[in-house]
This record gives sequence, structure tokens and C-alpha cells, in this order.
Amino acid sequence: MTALAALQARFLHDLLHADDAAAGDVRGTAWFAVPQRLAVYRNAYRRRLVEALASAYERAVRVLGAEAFDAQALAYVEAHSPADRALGRYGLDFPDWLRRHAVGNEAARLALAADVAVIDGRLRRAFDAADAPPLSREALLRLGPEAWAALRFEWDASLGVDTVAAAAIEAWREPEGVASREIDGAMDDPAMTTRVPVAFWRRDGQTFFQTLTPDEAALLVRLREGAGLAEACAGDGGSTIIPLDVAAPALLGWIDEGWVIALRDAPST
Repeated sequence: MTALAALQARFLHDLLHADDAAAGDVRGTAWFAVPQRLAVYRNAYRRRLVEALASAYERAVRVLGAEAFDAQALAYVEAHSPADRALGRYGLDFPDWLRRHAVGNEAARLALAADVAVIDGRLRRAFDAADAPPLSREALLRLGPEAWAALRFEWDASLGVDTVAAAAIEAWREPEGVASREIDGAMDDPAMTTRVPVAFWRRDGQTFFQTLTPDEAALLVRLREGAGLAEACAGDGGSTIIPLDVAAPALLGWIDEGWVIALRDAPST
């Protein structure tokens, strides 16, 4: 390790752990002592990361409340130093952090905020994903129905799937309504306990999400794992069989939304 790298490592360690590891590397003055100087950097470093989390999880801030979010974000920052040069990728697991800390009097609100943060985070990742031209519906229809059974697909990089509480979707859309009411006794509410699959994607520079039915979610998982359409509909013998009259409209709708970018091993037309 070079001298510069060692100095940077000591300074970062001090920022994260406030243990004066870099005290010998900093000059103080009669007006501004070394501990004061280090404290300024420590606070600024933490605040910048807290601000990054608040920017990435804006709706979760509004559900949880600025003060409560700030406390959770600061605790997260003190336990997680950035592992990537891109600040936008910091805190990808912050929703999991909120969920693990959903205990005590604020358990319901923290659990709900965690799922709202999942939506925030997935939309952010969809927005930042690489661009690719989508496959057109016409390209699929030109093949004819007889060719569809063996089709496999390449999927847009912006597409993501997650599960959230049904209540989180309403909370994401109307966070102020959730913030203004008491929800701490709602952990047994079906809207809090029912998990729904949700797809996230970007089209024409805008991000979107929509819920999926269980059949649609199963079909999408199988297709994204590389199964052909017929194989995905049939499952593995122990899983749900998905009717073609469910699969075909769903697939065409996904193509119209830009989820699919290419056909793999498609027959020539």
C-alpha cells in the first residue's frame, strides 16, 4: 500500500468509526483543534450519505417522517461504508435494513416504509439501467403461433421484479395520507400481510411499475430464467400450469411495454 493509500485508509476509517485514526495526519491550530476538524469531516461525510439515501428513497421519507427516517439512515450509514464509486448505488439494501429494524412501537410504519423503499429503489434502478431498443410486437407475430412454443427471450436491463405488501402501493402513491394517520396497530391488516409481485421498468425515459397476478409472476420468472414459452407454461411438473390464453396476452403486453429486447434462437422468417 502506498503512503497516500494508507493515509486515505486511515482517514476513511476515522470518518466511519470516529476513533481518531487520522489524528496524526491532521494539523490543528489554536482556533481550530484537530478533534474539531475531524468532527467536521465526520459529520459532513455522514450527512452526505444520509442525504443520498433520502434522495433515493423519497417516498419512504414521507411515509416514515423526516426525523424517523434520518435516525434510521444515520444508523445505516454508520454500519455501511460505500462499496462503489457511484453514490447512486449506495444503499441498495436499505429497504432490508428498515425491514430488519421494524420492531417495537414503530414496527408497522417501518415495515411499510421498507416496502415503499423497495418501490423507490426499484424505480431508481430501472431509470439508471442501460438502454436497448425493444422488440416489436410485429417481429413476434411474423413468426406465426406455431413457432411460439420454443421461443426464448432477451429481457430489457431496466426490468425488475420484487414483492411488496399490498398496502405499500397505496402508500407510495399517497405517502402523506399514510404519514398523517396511526398505523402501528395494523400489522394484522390483510393489506399489510398480503405480498404482491410487482414489475418495474423504464420506457421512453419514464419509469413504471405494475402488479402481476400469480400466474403472470410465475410465467415471467420462468421466461427470464431461460425457459421457452411452452416450457414456461407447463412448469416443472410440480408447479402451476399456466394456460396459453393467460400467457399469450401477458407476453404481448410485456412486449408492448418494452420488456423484451430480442428473441433467442428464433426461426428465420
